[in-house]
Amino acid sequence: MLGWLWWTTQSKSPLSTTALPPAPPLSEPSPIPRSAPESPTQVEEVPLTVTSGVVDNGTLVIDIRGQRIGTEDYTLERREHGELVLRSQGKLQFKIAWFDVKATFEQVITFTAQRRPMSYQLALDGPMGIGRRRVSASFGATAGIVTDGERQSEIALSEEPFLVLGMFSSYAILPLWATPEAPQKLKVVTLRGDRRDQRDIWVVLEYVGPVTLYDAQGNSFEAEEYLLKGERLTLKFYLTAKRLLALYNDTQKNEERFLIYRSDLFPQGFTMPPAHN
Repeated sequence: MLGWLWWTTQSKSPLSTTALPPAPPLSEPSPIPRSAPESPTQVEEVPLTVTSGVVDNGTLVIDIRGQRIGTEDYTLERREHGELVLRSQGKLQFKIAWFDVKATFEQVITFTAQRRPMSYQLALDGPMGIGRRRVSASFGATAGIVTDGERQSEIALSEEPFLVLGMFSSYAILPLWATPEAPQKLKVVTLRGDRRDQRDIWVVLEYVGPVTLYDAQGNSFEAEEYLLKGERLTLKFYLTAKRLLALYNDTQKNEERFLIYRSDLFPQGFTMPPAHN
């Protein structure tokens, strides 16, 4: 369920600050034809603000096993009619065979006003074409088409809400699902190239309670803690005012440990709050 984390968990060294050429700009793909108009799902009780403009933006740091392996700048924007678009660009360092590859990427995800994904695009580029990848997807009412390079596959969709996990900023849509009143159940669609495992994956976004985060200088940030609970993994999410602050998996297994946080808010990191009883 971690989307593109599969690329980066082999990285042993921190992200280089060497400037890399940007990935080519992405255009938004047209969604595949729908046999019928999209209908609201049963969990659309969360009120939506239709005012257009930037919903959230920031810079994410990706930390795997205590090593900074990537950064990502993102903007989540609401359009005039309520549709949402998430744009991001960033840098990664990961291993392919014996080589440390420094890459850049750009990502675009579009959503309906009800937060249902409509399209996805990713362009990943490394030096001399190493690690180069192009992934796109279009989602209709009952099916989605995923194109990874020259490979194309179809996935079945239902009317239940679903969450597309691509690069790390794809979690930035979750605060718009978050509500203290009731857990939100979401199907997960991961856009890693390997489509052999077609099992249905479901997660539940569940409210825990208010918490206080502290940056390295002792400044406090009031936040809300949520759990994103899956079959094999539980993530802790920290949100404020429908914006993402951080997420991590609280595990004793060092090889599975990772942390994603807003470096524009916490330049030197932050202190984890104590666990709730």
